[in-house]
Amino acid sequence: MSNRKNSKDKEIIRNDLPTLYVDGITASHREDGINYVSLTTNTPDYTVEQVRLMIDDEHLQIMIDILCKIIDYFPEKPSKKRKRPSK
Repeated sequence: MSNRKNSKDKEIIRNDLPTLYVDGITASHREDGINYVSLTTNTPDYTVEQVRLMIDDEHLQIMIDILCKIIDYFPEKPSKKRKRPSK
């Protein structure tokens, strides 16, 4: 029997990947719980897409929770929109 850890317990750090600066995000949600996220960088001439990913609701929520904790930002859930009174 092997004493090796389960491969899910290991994290592989890829030092050959560049670190990208992003200053924009576009996101959309599908009915099946999958989300499209695109991270972009603005340059003087145009906007460059740096990262594009598809991620399910559960993992996106984990990612957002981590990011909120890092910057100590905890947004409040918006209240339901009220219907405008008819004139």
